[in-house]
Amino acid sequence: AEWPLRPGGITELSPPVVNLRRLYEEYSHSDEPILVLISAGSDVSQELRDLASQVVGMENYVQVSMGQGQAEFALAQLKECSMRGRWLCLMNLHLVIAWVPILEKEINLLNPHKNFRLWLTSEPHDKFPVVLLETSLKVTYESPPGLKKNMARTYESWTPEFIEKGSSVLRSQALFSLAWFHALIQERRNYIPQGWTKFYEFSNGDLRSGADIIDRLFKDDKNIQWEFIHGLLENTVFGGRIDNTFDLRILRAYLQLYFDSNLGGSTKRMLADVLEMPSTTSHKEFVRAIKNMSDHDAPSRFCLPLNIDRSQQTMVAKNVIELLKIVKRPDIPEGGFDKNRWATELTPYLQLWKKLNTSLDLTRIKERDIEQPKPSDPPTLAFLLLERSSAIKLVQKVHSDLGNINEVIKGTALLSKEVQDVAGRLFVAEVPLNWWCKWEGPFVPIKYLRSLISKTVALGGWIERAKNGVLLKSPANLSELFHPDVFINALRQETARMMGVPINSLVFSSVFGGAIANAVCPITIEGLLVQGGLFEGVCLVECTRTSPMNSPVPGCSVAWILQKDYKDPVGCIACPVYNNDDRETVITSLNVPCKGNIRDWILKSVAFVLKFE
Repeated sequence: AEWPLRPGGITELSPPVVNLRRLYEEYSHSDEPILVLISAGSDVSQELRDLASQVVGMENYVQVSMGQGQAEFALAQLKECSMRGRWLCLMNLHLVIAWVPILEKEINLLNPHKNFRLWLTSEPHDKFPVVLLETSLKVTYESPPGLKKNMARTYESWTPEFIEKGSSVLRSQALFSLAWFHALIQERRNYIPQGWTKFYEFSNGDLRSGADIIDRLFKDDKNIQWEFIHGLLENTVFGGRIDNTFDLRILRAYLQLYFDSNLGGSTKRMLADVLEMPSTTSHKEFVRAIKNMSDHDAPSRFCLPLNIDRSQQTMVAKNVIELLKIVKRPDIPEGGFDKNRWATELTPYLQLWKKLNTSLDLTRIKERDIEQPKPSDPPTLAFLLLERSSAIKLVQKVHSDLGNINEVIKGTALLSKEVQDVAGRLFVAEVPLNWWCKWEGPFVPIKYLRSLISKTVALGGWIERAKNGVLLKSPANLSELFHPDVFINALRQETARMMGVPINSLVFSSVFGGAIANAVCPITIEGLLVQGGLFEGVCLVECTRTSPMNSPVPGCSVAWILQKDYKDPVGCIACPVYNNDDRETVITSLNVPCKGNIRDWILKSVAFVLKFE
């Protein structure tokens, strides 16, 4: 919509791309500090160093990374640089926020040389001095929103001489692919946890390192080793920030897609079917191509599923609801015990817990009566007995803590430090730490209590089926377990014991809509949900814009089999199974038949979840 733009006579709502040279030439003054507000993971130091080398020379540039023991040196350099007309950059002021008022006083006493510039960098901080904020030229330094602005910023930082160096079309196109790739992986963070499972701090430093690799290796257009380029960019630059195997697979797929032998040719090449890559070394042509891009970033640009916007909106709504709960929730009571407030805020937890335990005897079981595994028990039964034992102990711990709170409210017990800690966490709708350390379940206490009881009760059914010898013959819903990944490993141990083989000789196998050959302990998993695709029979197909965020999945047979009996599935993609839709914990992975290119499915970030909270 254009209506918000008309009254102000502006062309867009997004701020312009930050260019330090333009900032220096058009806005800066010797008596006004330049405060650069950085976000976590961003680094302005190298770009500022490059600008200083071009404008005043490195001999007239001083950079101080603030920390312990640097205060006196920084003040000495402030006086020296202001007198001699040098540039001074004091980095990371948020680390020495208590010292900043002293810096502010020294700045006010300066009579600087006309060439002097004071650059300050800091992450946002609530206690940053207001006066220094008001008297500084403020600029934010972070990834510009959208692919177009991101690439525009990159090409503003790259000079025509750098792009046109060596008159190599292949080199210029490789740099353009790098700018596109860097923008993609940064903007893909808008689709967490489906785009990436977490926020990875890809920075301009990564872009600079990647450009340096291309500059060094693309001197001879005829001997480019693309796999070597992929390995360098993955292992030495971008991949080091990623700690999820399946996210790393996405990064690798992007590298293979945009850095290949098709670069440098005369044939027209489109990036994501929206951006035509110029077959030239002209900096102006690449800038023109970027300007012709649409401002709207459709999911197809990232190779994400068509319904990703619905997923994103769902996650945004979920986050907003959580923020509203934080705003609404009361502060932790201070200055003693307020009986009325405790009763008002904590009674709902007490009533829910009483309701959940109606007709159950979990809170009354004696520790000596909790069944423990015997040495002769199969590994799966031993796991289930230990799982239930730990669950019952946690139930009784929760029962004890809530009972103590109830007694304090009634006035029949004194307030202890432990009770106060538990109540304090519940006051702000957070799970008490002494519960959380025993089981990392849902973050919301109400969901935590419900899930704790439902899983503990379900474990009774699992144990009964295991004792009757029918556990592996009936479908299993892994979301009923506290630690489903440990169950998968117990199944591996049981298979190795029954086959009389070393445990490391077994590999995990999965089949949708069929049986696994030579499987000794197969089990069918049900209750899974898929994100990023749909099932057509037992085959994965693309979803539509109106497809639900989570779709049902047919039963999947899984088993551990000998390495020699395992055959790599053809036309299948290995999809991770996560504990929930937050994609924080990987349980295992399942091979899924799919239509189309495997790399396309990797980029769609298809995954299974055990439950949706």
